[in-house]
Amino acid sequence: MTAPPQGVEVDHIEFPAGRIRFFRAGTSGPAIVLLHGGGPDNALISWRHAIGVLAEDHRVFVPDLPGQGGSMPWRGRANQRTFEEVLRWLLDAWQVPQAVLVGLSMGGSIAVGFALRNPQRVRGLVLVDSTGLQHRLRLHPLAHLALRTRFAGPLAAKLLRLNRSLVRRALTKLFFTGGQPVPDLESIVDEVRAEAGARGSVFADWHADAVGRRSMRINHLPDLAQLQCPVMVIHGERDAIVPVQAARDAAGAIPGSMLRVLPDAGHWPNRERPTEFNALLREFVNTHR
Repeated sequence: MTAPPQGVEVDHIEFPAGRIRFFRAGTSGPAIVLLHGGGPDNALISWRHAIGVLAEDHRVFVPDLPGQGGSMPWRGRANQRTFEEVLRWLLDAWQVPQAVLVGLSMGGSIAVGFALRNPQRVRGLVLVDSTGLQHRLRLHPLAHLALRTRFAGPLAAKLLRLNRSLVRRALTKLFFTGGQPVPDLESIVDEVRAEAGARGSVFADWHADAVGRRSMRINHLPDLAQLQCPVMVIHGERDAIVPVQAARDAAGAIPGSMLRVLPDAGHWPNRERPTEFNALLREFVNTHR
């Protein structure tokens, strides 16, 4: 594990299915929970630059989701329902009755599903290049085939672990598609290589459950009007994984939501454009304290 930012504590909680590692910072103020994405991602890869900014006047909790980062091994499937249940357990363990949830990619799907089932626990939502909000993926049949082919995920993880230049190329073609230099790209390459090697696959159970043969089996879009809390949707204009139109559709379905599209940013605006991204986060969480 790469070292957490200064002032960030690391801890863990044991559950029957395995250990959950989490990071926390900040000693006072409302609670914020940051949820990372799937694939070769974990808490620090996603949120390294956001934790300290938010901890100035909030209590920030950042878990490694089951089966990723320091929350390995995990016994049983780590799917949407598991993630939602683990989030509920964590909030109870942290003695947090209500929090703002910030979810990136797969983390956005988890945040939405949790908010729909547990509206009293969610003070606000920030959905960042979120999955689970569209009927079909771009290149949907190819994604479905890759997920049904057992060797595709492990092979991709092995190649990423062994080939540093491949990781760099994958990041710039899929995640950082805004065309601007990412200052700490080489550090991200190291983190992604380590995560891919530790997990043994670039796919999570969530992906296998979410992507059906003809359409998405996890699709919160029809239920978004039921959300009862303030919502901000943040999306990279040039996201190569989740098209920006999905964010516009989602924001249009959520009454009173705010949409912020970051120009010249891809699927990970939190790492590609951290200054602008963190300013948007603070705008939201300080408005909904």
